[in-house]
Order: sequence, then structure tokens, then C-alpha cells
Amino acid sequence: MTQGVIGGLLGGLLLAGTAMAAPPPANPQSPSSPGYHIVRPGDTLWNIAEDYLGDARAWRRVRDLNHLSDPYRLQPDTKLILEENSPLSIDVLHLEGEVWAEGVDGERQQLLTGMRLDTTQAVVTGPFAFVSLRLEDGSQVVLPSSSRVRFAKEHDRGIVRVRLESGAVESKVTSRPGEEHYQVETPVGIIGVRGTHFRVREQTGAATTSVLRGAVAISHDGHAQQQVREGEGGRLDSDGRLMRVALLPAPTLLPDWRGAGGVLHARVESLPGAVLYRLQMSRDSDFIELVREAVSDDGEFKVEDVPAGAYHVRLSAVDANGIEGREAHHVFFLRGVGAHR
Repeated sequence: MTQGVIGGLLGGLLLAGTAMAAPPPANPQSPSSPGYHIVRPGDTLWNIAEDYLGDARAWRRVRDLNHLSDPYRLQPDTKLILEENSPLSIDVLHLEGEVWAEGVDGERQQLLTGMRLDTTQAVVTGPFAFVSLRLEDGSQVVLPSSSRVRFAKEHDRGIVRVRLESGAVESKVTSRPGEEHYQVETPVGIIGVRGTHFRVREQTGAATTSVLRGAVAISHDGHAQQQVREGEGGRLDSDGRLMRVALLPAPTLLPDWRGAGGVLHARVESLPGAVLYRLQMSRDSDFIELVREAVSDDGEFKVEDVPAGAYHVRLSAVDANGIEGREAHHVFFLRGVGAHR
């Protein structure tokens, strides 16, 4: 049995079309706040336009800036852009281990939960660390350990670009009608989405993706886009060749798992085509508050130094191409020292 316990997500990137529940800012924006407005119950585009822009008739401008398909139904806690060239804001939702924001001068600032970043800063995770971020449209991005990304916003088309310089990224992208509005750039190609749930991982001379919901469009060196759909994975090499495969099914957890004294023991059934198995633990069902990860080449896991409590656990298998498959979800309760399952 070969395995490692990792405080972050070794597993790859994930972009998603379901918005995870995340608390809105403590103080709603006032009309004097520039750039954006957080929707409150009872808000309409008309009163927002009047409060911020001084003219209720400007509601169409707010609708168009935010690509709203139904301007009569605003979702509370949604962030509405009010200025065409407003900068991209990035909020830190949760982190474990050492995570930094790195400026253009190379200076690093250690991140804390609740901080806000901008596109002048790269986000860097150390070993055994990860960070969960929220973008202005409610999309979430999770960086695993030893990863590095930069963010940019193309204002004329409203596209958010995530430049994956090393490691991996996991995201859930808020769905929006029209053209793709979220892209992950890797050294070998660009993966674009309108709203979906997928993973991407940068590898030497290649990038892999797994699509759990929706579809992604992959392009290389300006060539025509190629689709990878729900239930498929893809591996793009440096020459632009895309190999598609069906995702491996979720592994089956065996019933002899046990958790006590800060240690979780678990096993999964051997799965044909799998060369690696992954277990991730989180305090929440959306896997924003990740606390541990372990990888195993034989499906046996021993995760140590886990505080007593209830955890959401997800299990997946990785094939020989490095493509991570579908997930199985469970809830475990770990007892304290001296207790039994």
C-alpha cells in the first residue's frame, strides 16, 4: 500500500455549475459603494438602478452588464456588477495550511479567511495546504497544495480567466446564459465553460479534465474548440491532440471502515482501470472546508490527526491517463481517543 495524506486537493481541478452556499458580506453595500451591489430580498433592477445610477430607467444597463436572462427574479446574495470596468474581486472563504498572495514584485502576503484579493496578485498554496475562493458572480475556486494561479478579467466580454501556472484548481462555476464566461488557461490549452462542474490538472506536457456536470470546450493554439461532455474525461497534449474517455465509476466503500482516536481507516473495492484512489474529507457537503486528503494505489486509506467530529467524505478513482473519475459521497463520524466506532 502506497499512500500519502495531504492537507489539500491533489486531485485536480473542478469547475462547477452549482453554486455552493457561502455567506454574503456582513454589511450589504450602500449606494455609495462603487462597482457592485449584493442583492437583498425585495430588490429590483429598477430600485438598484435608481439608488446607484440615479435613474431607474438605467435598469437595462444593469441587466446587460450581468447577462441576466430574467430581470424580474433576482437571487438574494448575488453580486451585481454596476460598472462596466469594475475590477474582479476574489474573496477568501476558507484555507488550511500556508497560502499566500504574491504581488508583481514577488513579495508574499499570507492569506487569512475573509481577505479580498484582486487580479494583480497570484495565489500560491504551500505543501499540505489548500484555499477556497469566491468570485464576484458566486463561482467558487479551490486550489490544492503546491498550486499557483493568476486571475484576469476580460471586461469587454465579461470573461474570467484563471491561469493555472502549476498544480491544479477545483471550481464550481455559476451558470450564465450566452457565451462562455469562465476559462482555465493551461500551458497546453484553454478550457472554457458557461456553467458546469469539472476538474482540470496541469501535468508535464499535458492537461487533464473531468466533466461531472455540463460540458467544457477545449481549444489549443487558436484551433477549433473540441467538446468534452458530462461523464467524460479528456487529456490534451502539447500538440493539441485530445483523447476522450468515459470517467471511471465511483469506487465502492467497504463496510469495515472505522474511525477513532484521530485516525480513519477505510477501504474501497478494487476498480478495473484504476491506478490510484483518492479520499477527501470536509466539514461541509460542498467541500469548501476541506481538512484532509489521502491517496492510495491499492484502495486502502489511513488518515491520521483528524479531530473528532462529523465529516463529509468523497472517494474517487484515477485512471492511467491521470483522469479522475466520478465521486462517491459518505458521512463519517470520528470518535475521540479511547472511543470505538
